Amino acid sequence: MTFRTPSLALLLAAVAWVPRTAQAEPNPAEISDAKHAFESALTAEAESRWADAAQKLREAIAVKDTPGLRFHLAHCETELGHLVAALAEYDRAQELLRQGVKAPDVQKLLGPARAEVLQKLPRLTLELPTDVQVPLIAIDQRPYPASELALGVPLDPGPHELRVQAAGRRPFERALDLKEGDRITLPVVMAVAAPPGGPSDAPAAKGPVQVSVGSAPVAPGDQRRASPAKLYLMIGESVLTAAGLGVGIGFAVAKGSATERIDSAQARIDSGAPGNPAACSMPEGEVAYACDDLTTALTDHERASNLSTVGFVTAGVGAAALLTTWIFYPSPRARAAGLSMTPVAGLGRVGVVGRF
Repeated sequence: MTFRTPSLALLLAAVAWVPRTAQAEPNPAEISDAKHAFESALTAEAESRWADAAQKLREAIAVKDTPGLRFHLAHCETELGHLVAALAEYDRAQELLRQGVKAPDVQKLLGPARAEVLQKLPRLTLELPTDVQVPLIAIDQRPYPASELALGVPLDPGPHELRVQAAGRRPFERALDLKEGDRITLPVVMAVAAPPGGPSDAPAAKGPVQVSVGSAPVAPGDQRRASPAKLYLMIGESVLTAAGLGVGIGFAVAKGSATERIDSAQARIDSGAPGNPAACSMPEGEVAYACDDLTTALTDHERASNLSTVGFVTAGVGAAALLTTWIFYPSPRARAAGLSMTPVAGLGRVGVVGRF
């Protein structure tokens, strides 16, 4: 959308100076500077100098925050490709209108402009492994909570760098190039990291050579490997249980938040269109915003509910597996049955020691 017609520019300039009770009134000199900054912003917009226009609008907003100024700034951010910032500016303009600031012409244009940005805004959703505990996620070196990315986060079009880390796992890295309107769901695959050192790193065992006759013995090396195998298995099952609980609790909280948003949006719809069960079929004005918020909240609620269930089920499976391993996993025999002969040599003695 473009806003270069003189009538619209003058209209938004006129509504830019509606007083706000929540902010101290600026003095006449500040009002004059802000008006000059707004006029300069209009000139820059007409010449498609969007960055300059955005800067002048911020100078005016620093003096007096109004829906008209926020609306213009959102348009500049959209032209610059900063869709996340544009949506934030439209939301701020909407919030000012809800607070009682009168700007009917801005209110008429705000809904379509905001809907257009929402349609263009790319969203990235990550499908994280359920057995990964407390992943650290960063996009362009900015941290994001796992619960937010599981529901989908808005990002500006263009290149992005994704990195996911977790204890005991190899990092997952991916370069993304998002286009307007992209809706990307990306599975995250994190291979288990090899523990430091290994069998090949251990020094050769020194000591007497054991020769056994009778039942097959358990060699010392086999005994050392048998016990860590059970330990590693139980650690893995413990991590799975804890991760499942973390996912279940995290998305249970997200589900509660979505429920509150549903109640809030429904209350606004009931207030704007009382007694009309089909208010969202052809919404207008404030009801349209509330219907959009209700749809988004319902989607988030359903997804959070499903992921919370998956998390708690995973925790239950992990706990059952942990208990089973602890009770039934066989322990290595401390000593093999049968005849064992060990050659010994030392100061003043040479011979063989036998043991049944």
